[in-house]
Amino acid sequence: MTQDHKKSICYLICVFNDNEGLLRTLKSIYQDDPLTDILIIDDGSTPCVSELPERQGFEHKLIRLPENKGLIAALNIGIEHIIGQRYTYVARLDAGDTVNKGRLSAQKEYLELHPDVGMVGTQLRAFDKESGDTLFHFNNPVGAKNVARTLKMKNCLAHPSVMIRMSVFKELGGYDPEFIYAEDYEMWRRIASKYGVDNLPEVYVNKEISKTQMTAVNRRASSLTKMRAQFKYFKLFDLWCYVGVVRTLISLILPRKILLFVRSKLSGAS
Repeated sequence: MTQDHKKSICYLICVFNDNEGLLRTLKSIYQDDPLTDILIIDDGSTPCVSELPERQGFEHKLIRLPENKGLIAALNIGIEHIIGQRYTYVARLDAGDTVNKGRLSAQKEYLELHPDVGMVGTQLRAFDKESGDTLFHFNNPVGAKNVARTLKMKNCLAHPSVMIRMSVFKELGGYDPEFIYAEDYEMWRRIASKYGVDNLPEVYVNKEISKTQMTAVNRRASSLTKMRAQFKYFKLFDLWCYVGVVRTLISLILPRKILLFVRSKLSGAS
């Protein structure tokens, strides 16, 4: 990426041993207007990511890490690189996930119209990696006040869907390695303590779900770390903070299959 580029958005994509998923992700990005540059962090894949498909109007930067450092470290390396450029916004996405046309323009327009909002997500469709069937939708709340309240109870901003102002990262720093498995939730709570946060009502991101997915394998650790984040930002006289802790305790008790079943019924997925 050159220092004199004119684009204000950079996609930040991390990949580990999923070259096929990365190609699907890039293909979906190419179907939209070339509003973004793309930074790919290869987190020590074996074999490493080599050739990337090129598309006119899109500029790529590939950073290969010599060994697997984990998602938090990979994200922070990417953020550090992007801060050194002239981007205004960073849009997150993971290898294997796909985007629907219009995502970037919609989020950029929203942030430009709402200077007090530090980040904005979108609705998200979760699909089975093997069959491609829809599992459920993340029907996340809309409206800055509603999102800020819900965030005290649960993570209501889908990580692969968010667009964040680079000025926010410059002020608040990157993802905290002390909150592994819930690094995004802690980051959102940190941002929400300083800025508005919101979601768009449209589904712009499709996320693949597999049995070996990190959050599935480490669900208990994720819930415990999420609870630590809830206590970090806990307000004694805020009812929603108490509700959030209770919700997390329930997620620790109920089996994942039951939680997915309930979520699919509530979201109306077929």
